[in-house]
Amino acid sequence: MKFKDFIHNFFHDKAFRTSKITHVTMYYNYIWATAKIIFGVFFETFFFVLSGIYTILIASTKRVFHNNFRQVETRDSLKKFCKMGILILVASAIFVIYMSRLFFMDYTYTYNKIVGITIAAFSFTELGISIGGLASATKKNDYLLMGIKCCNLSSALIAIVLTQISLLSITSTIDAALYNAISGVCFGALSMLIGVFMIIFYKKTIKKLPEEGDIQPTI
Repeated sequence: MKFKDFIHNFFHDKAFRTSKITHVTMYYNYIWATAKIIFGVFFETFFFVLSGIYTILIASTKRVFHNNFRQVETRDSLKKFCKMGILILVASAIFVIYMSRLFFMDYTYTYNKIVGITIAAFSFTELGISIGGLASATKKNDYLLMGIKCCNLSSALIAIVLTQISLLSITSTIDAALYNAISGVCFGALSMLIGVFMIIFYKKTIKKLPEEGDIQPTI
C-alpha cells in the first residue's frame, strides 16, 4: 500500500485505523509482557510473571481482531468475537485466582523507587493505551470492533491494579497486601464478567441469525 493511500485510509476508514492502532499496541503488549516475565523471574516475583502471561493473552485477543477486522460474514465475526471473550475470561480467571491468595498470605511487594516508578510508568502507559482503544472502537454493530473494545476495557482494569501495586510498593508505610488483594480480585472479577458477557452475547445473537450450519467457537 502506498503511503498516500495509507494516510487516506487511516483517517477515513475507522476499521482500518483501529486495526493499525491495535496492531501497534499488540506488539507493545508482547514486549511489555516479556519485560514483566523477565522482571518477575529476576526479582522472584511470580505476580509479574502471571501479569506477563495475562498481557500475552490480551495481545493474542488483539491479534484475533487484527487478522479478521475485514471479516464481513456475520456468523464468522461472532465466532471470532466469542473467541476473544474466551481468551479474556481465561486470562482474568488466572489473575483472580492468583490475587486471591494475598488474602491468606502476608506478602507485600517492595521495590526501590527507580524500579517502582518505572513499573508504574509502563503500567500507566498500558492504562492510557487501553482507554484510548475504548474511545476508538465504537462502530455500531461491528462485533470485532465491539470485541476489541471489551479487550481494551479488560486490559485497563488490570493495568489499574498493576499501577496501584507499583505505587504502593514505594509510597506505602503499611502492609498493602490486603489492599492489593481486594483491588486485584474486584477488578479481575469485573474483567471476567466482560468475558462472560461476550460469550453470552454470542450465544444469544447467533440464535437470532438465519441458520447456516452449526458454528461453535474454537480456540
